[in-house]
Amino acid sequence: MFHSKATYFALLLSAIFSMNLHATSLFNEHSFSALTADKRAMSLGDTVTVVVLENAQAKSRSGSSNANDISISAAGSSPQGSWPYALGIGADYSGDAVISRNGYIKAQITAVVSEIDQFGNLVINGTQNITIDGELQSIELSGRVRPVDIMANNTLLSSRIMDAKITFTGEEQESEGVLSSLFSWLGF
Repeated sequence: MFHSKATYFALLLSAIFSMNLHATSLFNEHSFSALTADKRAMSLGDTVTVVVLENAQAKSRSGSSNANDISISAAGSSPQGSWPYALGIGADYSGDAVISRNGYIKAQITAVVSEIDQFGNLVINGTQNITIDGELQSIELSGRVRPVDIMANNTLLSSRIMDAKITFTGEEQESEGVLSSLFSWLGF
């Protein structure tokens, strides 16, 4: 009885070893990420936080000068002598205009990886809408990013975006002073 059980066991082992066994691995090297790895955006659909720090300045200067002088005079005489009375009206204008624009934006916006180009750069896009005091302000961002420029905490400085397009829209209301309004109304 012992001999027959050993024979059956030997036949079973030889049958198992003669078969081609196929097993699937639990390890997928394409999607593997170590537990201690950084959680940086690397593939389609991943998100990255962009820290937008932009400062743009422009200055324009123009000057104009215009002088108008209108004079009216009148003279008369009397038995005591002549009365040299004169009436004069004059106007002149001279000016110098300086237009200076400063734009500064500081914001954080989350963008999504929408494409990976042929060089391995990530194409990102993001939009953020904010309403402040009933006024809608919108930030739109797009560009290409090298994966090495994304920091370990999955943030990216806007200055590291290639072909960056950052659009900030919102209505800015400026009030004109009373004297400026009066002079504008009078045509000065």
